[in-house]
Amino acid sequence: MLETKNYTDMVHSNFFQSEKDFNSALIAIYRPCTVDWGYTDGGTGQWHRSLFNADKNTYLIAGDLSTDILRSYQASDVYEHFQVRPSTGGPIEDVYYMIRFVAKATDVINRIQNSSGATEEIRNRYIAEAKTLRAFYMYVLLDWFGPVSVKLDPSTLFDNTIVPRPSYDDYIGYIESDLNDAVNTASFPDKYNDSPESWGRMSKSIAYAIQIRLYMHEKNWAKVKEVAENKLMKMGFSIIGNYKDLFIKSCTSEHIWSIPANSSLANYYVVETLPDDFKRGFNHKGWVYQHGDNDNALPGWAAFCMRWEFYDTFEDNDVRKETILCEYETIGGQIKNRANNNMVGPIGIKFTDNTGVNSTGISKEQPIIRYAEVLLSYAEAENELNNGPTSAAIDAVTQVTGRANTTIPASALVDRDSFRSFLLAERGRELFGEGQRRQDLIRHDEYIKRAKERGDKAEDYQVLYPIPQYVITEAGGVIEQNSGY
Repeated sequence: MLETKNYTDMVHSNFFQSEKDFNSALIAIYRPCTVDWGYTDGGTGQWHRSLFNADKNTYLIAGDLSTDILRSYQASDVYEHFQVRPSTGGPIEDVYYMIRFVAKATDVINRIQNSSGATEEIRNRYIAEAKTLRAFYMYVLLDWFGPVSVKLDPSTLFDNTIVPRPSYDDYIGYIESDLNDAVNTASFPDKYNDSPESWGRMSKSIAYAIQIRLYMHEKNWAKVKEVAENKLMKMGFSIIGNYKDLFIKSCTSEHIWSIPANSSLANYYVVETLPDDFKRGFNHKGWVYQHGDNDNALPGWAAFCMRWEFYDTFEDNDVRKETILCEYETIGGQIKNRANNNMVGPIGIKFTDNTGVNSTGISKEQPIIRYAEVLLSYAEAENELNNGPTSAAIDAVTQVTGRANTTIPASALVDRDSFRSFLLAERGRELFGEGQRRQDLIRHDEYIKRAKERGDKAEDYQVLYPIPQYVITEAGGVIEQNSGY
């Protein structure tokens, strides 16, 4: 009777014994996937930025600052001139840190597999969710660094032996294996669009969407088409009628994966892109946006804005242009715009509803993967596979342009190259500020080329970022640095 029982410590003997345990362990692996500033890793005590916070040092924004869409308010910004910030405290280190979350996912997968808690169906569902999340982190690492030495074997998790980076094909195989396992799990939910309480969790549709991103990265057009046409395009997703609603409403038929936000975990996208002297802004039709109310007009932090050259690619009747401010009034009453040369760049606020804004952040979710991206990827694959645009490709793109109140120009339908160029431009207009531009330009061999044309000090090898120097130093030659660094 007097034997002490500890109900607060989680140890192997009392954890991973129920669905509640599985859920608690899995939620911890989502920590980088928030709009909040960042997190402190319990294992190392280190603080790191979240992937989808709107700070210009995050995965969501940093890459796009080196493209033809976004720029820093400061012309000398390191990203704009392709001179990456040293690893300590910069985005390179934060994104590379996903390698630890791959290992964490491996541990959770292993412990759920070996648990007798809950039914096999429930265990398989949580394993599929963890594998989808692990595959996404591996894709993020591939996107920025190429193949890295991830730990996928649970028996090596506590082995400090440093191993070389895997081959490219092997690494792609790791991601494919996890995603294939996930989508073939019967108990893994297709999507959570009708389940707001689970919105933001990995699902079968997200796994398919990550597959498409992976295959677009590899230019594996046949697999892009297969997954898009036979899977995601048959799962009930559709383009919603109002573009602005994508950044106002949650769980629509177009959202595949979004990062939820609320008053406790606010989305800082708008305040990051507003100028620091901002009072209210105007789009090309004179619509007024004010962050806050008349008594509490909140300026921004002037982190990043759009480039005027990219703004010029929008037609005036394009409804997406209505979410971009091209003129603003300062707190002191001065009007700044392009004409008077006082406005660094247009303000792509995207989130046009300021209802309930009472602090610097907004309680609006951050879209990560939308059905529009799937349709545009499908069209690109169709174009490449058939040496030119097909009716199926045109129909897919028309769903996107139709909502935008634009059309595909006849010049884009002439041949494969013309349609390819149009798709690259259209993806920019549809997905600006959603973290896709860098990957798109690299795939089209335009990333470095356009940077050089802008006068940036870009080199061909900078399609990848450097492995953090501390990793190279600790490895003592076992881990090879990316070429050029």
